[in-house]
Amino acid sequence: MSDTPESDKAEENPDFETCDFRPEDVAEIAQLFRDAISVTAANAYSPQQLAAWAKSADDESAFSLALNEGWVRIAVDDDGIIGFAQINMPGHIAMLYTAPRAARRGVATQLLDDMLVLGEAMGAQAITTEASSIARPLFAHFGFVDQGEEVVERHGERFTRYRMQRSMKRARK
Repeated sequence: MSDTPESDKAEENPDFETCDFRPEDVAEIAQLFRDAISVTAANAYSPQQLAAWAKSADDESAFSLALNEGWVRIAVDDDGIIGFAQINMPGHIAMLYTAPRAARRGVATQLLDDMLVLGEAMGAQAITTEASSIARPLFAHFGFVDQGEEVVERHGERFTRYRMQRSMKRARK
C-alpha cells in the first residue's frame, strides 16, 4: 500500500509516454472515446445518454475535424493509445479521455498536466473546461473551480456538466 499520489506514480514508473497526435491516430482515438464513455461512465449515466455521447465519434471525418480544432496530446503504451486530451485557443480543454484498460495509471493526470503546460505556452490567463461528473474531481484536484452547472443536449439526450476554470498564475520577475 502506498500513499503516493497518482501523478507521482506515473513519474516514478512511467509505463507510457505522451506525444502529439497524428492524423492516422483518429480511428484509434475515436474507438478509445467510445470505450471510455461506455465503460468508465457507465455507472454515472443512463444507457441512452452513453449511446448519444459515444455517437459523436461515429463519423470519423467529423471527429477528426473536431480534434483538429485544437492541440491534441495522446498517451501511448506498448499496446497503443491509452488516452488523449485536447486544448483549444485561448485555453479551453475540450476533451480528456482515458482507455478503461489504463484506469488509475496516471494517464489522465499526465495529459491534464500537458494541457496546462500548453495553455500556459498559449498565453492563457485562465484554463476552462466543461467537466462530466466523472472528470470533475480530477479537474478540482488540479485547482479548477466550479463556475456553475449547465445542461447540454447531444443526439437527443440531455447532460449536466460543470463549467470549471483554473487561473494561470505567472511569477513576475
